Amino acid sequence: MERWLGIWEQILRTDVEVTAWGLGGIALLTFFELAEPAESGQTWRGRGRNLLILVQFKLLGTAALALWFMYGPRVHPIALEPSALASAGLVVVNLLAVDFLYYWYHRAQHRYPFLWAIHELHHSDTELNATSSYRTYWLEIPVQSMLVTTPTLVVFGGLGTRHATIVLACSLFFLIFSHANLRLSMGPLTAWLIGPQVHRIHHSRLPGHRDTNFAQYFPCLDRVFGSFTRPGKGEFPPTGADDLPGDAGMARVLVEPFRIWSGRRGAGAEQA
Repeated sequence: MERWLGIWEQILRTDVEVTAWGLGGIALLTFFELAEPAESGQTWRGRGRNLLILVQFKLLGTAALALWFMYGPRVHPIALEPSALASAGLVVVNLLAVDFLYYWYHRAQHRYPFLWAIHELHHSDTELNATSSYRTYWLEIPVQSMLVTTPTLVVFGGLGTRHATIVLACSLFFLIFSHANLRLSMGPLTAWLIGPQVHRIHHSRLPGHRDTNFAQYFPCLDRVFGSFTRPGKGEFPPTGADDLPGDAGMARVLVEPFRIWSGRRGAGAEQA
């Protein structure tokens, strides 16, 4: 217990700065969302609810992650500091590797009920905006660490502090930017770099958008694997899933997956 608490405390201390970066990015994008919203009528209540979910996401998620650090595989990478030019290429390769693993993990979340049970909270937001990027169930942290983060750290974890910082900054940027309530087209980069319109298609509740645009950074992965849907000019569909109401209380948020797994509610990947 003492060892677990020590690891948990260390993770939380390290994560404070990362969370501060994320909240700073959310604040900046929220300013632009309020000035030029793509979807009008979004409420402060919805944003506040998402930030409240962020608290349980971080506290409980890092507690579970501490267990993974205790009993999961040890990663002992060789410490390297590549040149600036080599580092730029390795950042892109690293992000591609992360997105490749995440793509298949994300597809599995939409296919298998036991994974959808922890993912549906993210899809239940009917007011998709920058704060929605942290509207995530806490079990996502350890599960994604096991299936996506740890494998890529084995390969790329020893490339130095600069490399790790750039990869983290890019990941945070794409995560928050892709959920922004902005009618911002990526133009010729639409099928190559994730943007708000492409990712909103993934969150759309329209039947024609079901099971599309799974990539987190590079939509070209969706093109390769046949799951890409290009948004129409000015297209900005409604979002949200019927499984979990947008105004679900914190108590329900915390227990819903366990209710599903225990068979008390029919489960299925019903995101539209």
